[in-house]
Amino acid sequence: MWPFKRQRPEPAPAAAAIPVPAAKAQSILCIPGIWADREELVLSIIDSSKGDYMIAGGILFNAKEERHYTIEFCERDERMRASFAAAGKVTRVTDAFLDEIDKHKYVVYISGETGGLTEAENIARAGTEVLKAGGIGVKIESAGKAFSKDTWLGLMERFNEGSLYELFVIDSITSEDGAVFSCGMHNLGMRDTIVSGEDIQDAVDLIRIFGYYQLIDKPVIKENQTFQKDQESARFRITTERHPPYEEEGPFHNPYGVWRLTKD
Repeated sequence: MWPFKRQRPEPAPAAAAIPVPAAKAQSILCIPGIWADREELVLSIIDSSKGDYMIAGGILFNAKEERHYTIEFCERDERMRASFAAAGKVTRVTDAFLDEIDKHKYVVYISGETGGLTEAENIARAGTEVLKAGGIGVKIESAGKAFSKDTWLGLMERFNEGSLYELFVIDSITSEDGAVFSCGMHNLGMRDTIVSGEDIQDAVDLIRIFGYYQLIDKPVIKENQTFQKDQESARFRITTERHPPYEEEGPFHNPYGVWRLTKD
């Protein structure tokens, strides 16, 4: 359900829609686990998913729905606890959970082309099956956001379209110059958002509402339109950010671009 009131963007004169990049985004899920070896993971996936998911070579696939992802089975990583601690701040992971992460024996990485709501949901469901088959937690490498097993499974059990924002997007990153921006909207095929000159919490609220607006209402946003959280709130001008936070290719890079919201 849409959790906020909002004001639709005003029309922009002589503005063209932003072109969609030729290449879609890649989403990457990191799942540490307690498997004794790769064979145990392969058998556990079949058992826990009742045969819906299988692993063959370097591919995790759902034959029934004709979906497949690259899967890597890696040795224990001593940096994993610290990595989950940093990425789990926004989801408030506990020390007890981090202690469990520290006990992992292997790490599974699942990657695949997303850049859309259906694709993002599908890879989230694939990750859920790996989690059920012996995983401890999930970190979205293409957003920098980590979840305990219980939190992730809870979101998937109550899944709706808005859950994709909670799973794949972080909206409270700050830069040295005080700007606040989101990361991870490319997993959903959308632009991230950056705001400067606002109180941090106000900026986070604005970015979050604007993100949900894109996800739920699916508007065609054009350069120089304006946006309001509600009819009583300040109006912000929507423009393309020319120097986004993650300009270089990498898991955080958004090939769709970044919107800048500036108080009008």
